[in-house]
Amino acid sequence: MGFGTFLAAMVPTLVGRVMLTLGMSMITFTGMSLAMDTLTARAVSAWGGLPASIVQLAGLAGIGEALSIVMGAVATRILIWQLTKSTKMMGVNNG
Repeated sequence: MGFGTFLAAMVPTLVGRVMLTLGMSMITFTGMSLAMDTLTARAVSAWGGLPASIVQLAGLAGIGEALSIVMGAVATRILIWQLTKSTKMMGVNNG
């Protein structure tokens, strides 16, 4: 079997895997974006309902920055998980 025949036989499979991976990535990104937006909106809404003195004290304690770090860590963990799953789907990382 020549290289051209081998490549022609692999293209539909490779294209299918790439399309599947891109579709799953898009679904995961959209879901994660929606979940993070909802979570952020709820946190801002809850933050706005607190008394001014508590908000000032929390601001001095760095609660806002801490929440930003935690949200960033969650988003990064989901991104790494999705990257690992998508490469396994494509057959690149079979470990």
